[in-house]
Order: sequence, then C-alpha cells, then structure tokens
Amino acid sequence: MSFRLYGIALFSTPLAAQTEGSLLPVISLLSGLLLLSFIYLIKLQFDLHKQKKFNHTAQQSSLGFYALHDDISGFPNKFFLQQQLDELLQRKPEQQFSLLLIKIYQFEKINQLLGHANSNLILAQIAQRINDQLKTVDDALSFEFRQQVPVRLCHLGGVDFAVWISRSNHQNLAEFVADNLEKNIPEAMIVHGCIVDYKLHSGIAHYPEHSTEFSELLDRAYLALQNHTMLPGHSQVFSAQMLNYSKDKLTLMAQLRQAITDQQLSLYVQPQVDMRTKEVLAAEVYVRWRHPIRGLMAPSSFLALAEEAGVIYPLTQWVLNEAIAMIATLDKAGLVSKIAVNISSQDLLNDELVDSLELLFAQHNVKPKLLVLEITEGAFAAEPETSLSMMRRLHQLGVGLALDDFGTGLSSLAYLRKLPVQQVKVDCSFINDLHKSDTQSAITSALIDMARNLDIGVIAKGVEEIDVEQKLLRIGCNRGQGFLYSRPFELSGFVVWLKQWQKNHVITQ
Repeated sequence: MSFRLYGIALFSTPLAAQTEGSLLPVISLLSGLLLLSFIYLIKLQFDLHKQKKFNHTAQQSSLGFYALHDDISGFPNKFFLQQQLDELLQRKPEQQFSLLLIKIYQFEKINQLLGHANSNLILAQIAQRINDQLKTVDDALSFEFRQQVPVRLCHLGGVDFAVWISRSNHQNLAEFVADNLEKNIPEAMIVHGCIVDYKLHSGIAHYPEHSTEFSELLDRAYLALQNHTMLPGHSQVFSAQMLNYSKDKLTLMAQLRQAITDQQLSLYVQPQVDMRTKEVLAAEVYVRWRHPIRGLMAPSSFLALAEEAGVIYPLTQWVLNEAIAMIATLDKAGLVSKIAVNISSQDLLNDELVDSLELLFAQHNVKPKLLVLEITEGAFAAEPETSLSMMRRLHQLGVGLALDDFGTGLSSLAYLRKLPVQQVKVDCSFINDLHKSDTQSAITSALIDMARNLDIGVIAKGVEEIDVEQKLLRIGCNRGQGFLYSRPFELSGFVVWLKQWQKNHVITQ
C-alpha cells in the first residue's frame, strides 16, 4: 500500500513540473495581450477625448464667427462693432470720430421682383461694393483683413450698414465719404435679365458732441438719415433741430387722431376731363387738415404721419364716406360724375375694406362703379400677393381701379397684366415738359402705348397748358386733369361748379 503510493508520488512529480513549465509561455503571452489591450483602450479613450475637444473648439470657433458676423453678407455685425468701439474708446477717449450710417433705399422692390434668395445675393454684392470703396479711407476703422484687404463695413442687419471714421485728420471726412458712396456705388446690376436699380442714403452722428453712448449715437445717425431722405439736398449730419422735429412729429400724430373726430378734416376736389369733348368724367378728392394752429395743411404734410400713427384706415374710411355721400348728392341733382379716392398700402392689407364699402354703398344707395380707388405702384411693395388679392375683391365688388403715378415705379407689361385696373394715371413729371422735350414725349408715348396695348385707359396728370393738351391728344391720351381745367376746390362746391362747367362748355358727342 505504502509502496504503491510512493510510486504514484514519484512518477507524478516530474509530470506536474513538466505541465507547469509548458503553461508559462501561454500565460506570458496572455498577460502581454491583456497589457496591450489595456494600453490600447487608454490610448483610444485619450484620442476620443482629444477629438471631442477639437470638435468642440472648432464648433466654438464657428459659433464665434457667426456671433460676430452677419449670416447673409458675412460682414461684421453690430455686436462686433460694439466690441471694437469699446476697446477703441478706452484707448482714445479724447479723440473725435464719426458714425456713418448707410441704408439701401427701396430694397423691398428688389425683394418683390426677384425673391429673397436672389435679393440676399444682391445685398451681399452691394455690401462688397461699399467695402471696396472704403479701401482707400485709412481713417475708417478696420475690423479684420481678408486676403490682405481691410474690412471696414459693418452690417447692422436688414439693409443698414455702418462705418466708424476718425476725424483727427479731416473734420468732414464722413460727409465726404457719404457723398462719394451715394454718387458712385449705386451702379445698376443685371440679375436674371432684370436691371436692378438701387440708391444709398446716409446719416452721420459725431462722437463725442452728439453723444458718447453708441446706442444714442446710432439713434441720432438714423434721425439724420431720415431727415436726409425726406429732404433731399439737406445735410445728412445730425443736428439738435432734428430732435425737435421728431418731438413735433409725435405731437402732430397725436393731434391727427383727434382731428378725425373733431371734424377738422375737409375734402377738396379736382375734375378729370375728356380733352376732346370737355365732358367731366370724374373728380379726384384730396383730404386737407384745417389745423387749429397751423392752418390748412396739404396731404403731404400728414398722410405719412397717419400711416406711422396707425390712423390711416379710419382716415380713409372718413374720406370714403364723404366721397360716396357726394356721389349720392350728384345723383339727386341729376348730375353724373365718378369720384376717385386715393388709398394707401395699409388700406389694401385691411380685410374690412370690402365689407365697409358694401355698407357705405347700401347706406347711400350708390352704385359701386361710380367710385374709383386710386393706388400707387409702391403700395404693392410690402405684401404684393395680399394687395393683389384685395384688388381682385374690389374689382369683383364693381369698384373702379386706377394705378396712380404710372411710370415712376415697376411699370412693365408683365406687371400690369396681373392688376385688375381699368385706368392708369401718368405722373405729372412726364407731362410738365411734354411739348418741350422729345425725350419726355417719347417716354410718355411709350407709357401710353403700353397701357393701350392692355386696353387700359390713360389719365394725364398735371395738364396746365393747351400745347400740352394738344400733344397728349396726338399721342393717344384723351383724359386730362390739371390746372388747365380747374385748381382743387372744396368738395361741397362741386355740384355748383359742375353745373356751371356744363353750361359754359358745349359737349359734343
């Protein structure tokens, strides 16, 4: 028993030793592989962390660019300008600077014609043109360099841009730059076969005399721009009088609301005549404001204010009521004449316009065809589709429609074909020198031919001389309005005037 056990132990010892020796390389290999895997996992984790950090940095860099640049033009934005000014004014608080504000005027027409995608490209091109013009203005603040070219233009948003200019070497440098940009930049572009015209308007405020705060300086540059736009030829530099004008305008806007309810408004009328037969076909009404302090005010003095103050629609409603009441009065007197009323772009966007007209026609027992609504081409700029839809509803109602100031806006056969108008009124700027200028005559003839090709009637505004009347008749325009026939007079006297006119003028059929 003991011998057998000893034998087993004797023979088993070398076998165990042999087995353990053969496993050592395998264990070493496995240990090495585990160690390599562990090192690889650590390296992989490190690489992933490094990649995340790189991506985050790249994203932050991208976000940083778009935070400081306009996403349409790619030029530095208002926030970038504010940052640069904070640093500059801390270093040089005693120096004098100018904030030059630049606005692309009537850019909404480009939007209307070409759509937002194309207009954004045009906006970026105009911005580049302005910046190219600023390359030689060394006293303008440079935000950055692109291909060694300084970027000196800031895009404030929309169609507004700004330039910050030092006045240390030239006190009137900003005015010189502004005039240069307004004259040289607006070169027409051709996009998809369309000629795109635009204008630049400018406003300037000086640091520190006009303000030391950027926001206030910008507001005053905007005031200067508005003044320069509304009063062509006047300086684009801010002055204290502009603040007074702004306050005066606010006061006038408040008074206008009260004027409608206090019966301070009155209507004047100017007849439209068939130049061959001298028959009065219609009469256009103009609103006047009998201001208790300022006296009789023309429409140009307050209609724009009415739109700003949001009272243009109640003002239009008052005018429509008075005009339709006059049509009823003419009918009772056995006289026939259409009455024409100007309406604004905001009126076209009001859904209540058609319903209110239906009520007025029913109230005064008047046929819709005796009312003519005159609309300017610019009224379609803001919301063309909505405006066109309203015109179609008015046409279905039976109201006459005329396009006012024809030839000063987007006149084209394609454009006219869309509009349900029966008449166009040729602007007086074409009529005044018609008999003196071959160019004016050619332009007026082209406008009249354009309308006649679409079977649309033409009314000439501003007829003041017999020679002009005869010239218009020769080129195919039969209806005229102007001082040759009558100056505007109070609507209340229209019945008497019309009877006298018919008595004094033999109407030949």
